Amino acid sequence: MILMRFIPVNAKEKIRDLINKHELNIIVVSERKTKRGDFRVYSNGLKKITLNQDSNKFRFLITLLHEISHQLVFQTFGNKVRPHGIEWKKVFKEISKAFMFDSIFPLSILNAFKMYLKNPKSSTDLDMELSMSLSEFDTLSDHFYIRQLEMGQLFLHKKKDIYKKISKKRKRYVCEKVSNRKLYLFQPNTLVLEYNEKI
Repeated sequence: MILMRFIPVNAKEKIRDLINKHELNIIVVSERKTKRGDFRVYSNGLKKITLNQDSNKFRFLITLLHEISHQLVFQTFGNKVRPHGIEWKKVFKEISKAFMFDSIFPLSILNAFKMYLKNPKSSTDLDMELSMSLSEFDTLSDHFYIRQLEMGQLFLHKKKDIYKKISKKRKRYVCEKVSNRKLYLFQPNTLVLEYNEKI
């Protein structure tokens, strides 16, 4: 499923559970400048969530939870309530609880997301703290800072050697070189390539 490419590793199973439980129809589309995602109900009764492709997996996940909340509210109330009213806010807070862990979000985003959920706005872009914390993990190229990768994630260093991010030791990251199982230390601002192939 193409959707899973854009979701943090430790959130994938929880998202699958939501999709299966609520029979969600989710489509990933090319970037739209006016919105990051939406939920629509068609005249034939079809319900569909569309989300922009996003290299920032944390923003993508929050947008996905935002749109899923719209569908769950519609399934209960139809069009009788405001799009971002108290019903939507309640559902958004409730389904987000399962994802509020530092194994899914970096602490900076997690803390900002918790604050945002106290009274969620119609867009994360309207919340300065959350927007800024998310933007720290944006990338304009195929490279990532090693600090942006999740624990357990594979990456390519210097486009040749495959490593796995294991843990943090003071300011540096402990990583295992896949070919020889030896451990190496990397500075947090080391640029690496995400490695998505199975080994």
